[in-house]
Amino acid sequence: MSDDNRILLLGFHPEDGRVIIARNNPDNARYVVVIVPGVGTGPLHLDRLMEQAENLFRRLAVAPDDDDISVVVWADYVAPQTAAEARDPAYAVPGVPRLASFLAGLPVTAEAFGRHKKAARVVVIAQGYGGLVAGFAGRDHGLTADALVFLGCPAAGVETAEMLRAFGPVYATSADVGGDGTPTGVHGPRPDSPEFGATLLRSGPLSFRSDPFVRYLPSLRPIILGEA
Repeated sequence: MSDDNRILLLGFHPEDGRVIIARNNPDNARYVVVIVPGVGTGPLHLDRLMEQAENLFRRLAVAPDDDDISVVVWADYVAPQTAAEARDPAYAVPGVPRLASFLAGLPVTAEAFGRHKKAARVVVIAQGYGGLVAGFAGRDHGLTADALVFLGCPAAGVETAEMLRAFGPVYATSADVGGDGTPTGVHGPRPDSPEFGATLLRSGPLSFRSDPFVRYLPSLRPIILGEA
């Protein structure tokens, strides 16, 4: 695979800046990571998001041209830009059916058009306010994913992991590490609280630019590769 083909624009809406970008074609991958970003997501921050996606890809891949791994930045909603705005769940609501539909479509297109003609293992990593989008999507539509990770999320918009209707296990990290400023106690209990019922993940040492995905890589790698 050439460098010209490693970044794919899967969706773009210039009127409000919504975008879906992938490192490698998810239809051809065996393992797909879908990142749902949170506060501050927007056209001016795509470079940072893609840098994080590239960092995660390079630490999962066996070679620079490894197309068995695809990392998707799903920013198909208009995210709040400040912690004050993140108190409002209305920012998450329009993205809920879009996320559910995107995830449901991944196995369909992989089986129809993909290199392996079979669905990939899909892991959703929701960061900060993105946890509200993923949580509402699970509650309202179910999540077609093999695992769901709440990374630095103060809330998931539901009371317990069972309410998410996730197809696979649910994991959570501390809301105090790798968060995005979304206030705690506004949108429900923390996913890392005992009553929520998720499996807790521990962070590793501080990484390059405090990249939260890389910091949790020792825990995320086996989840993404189906070794957990």
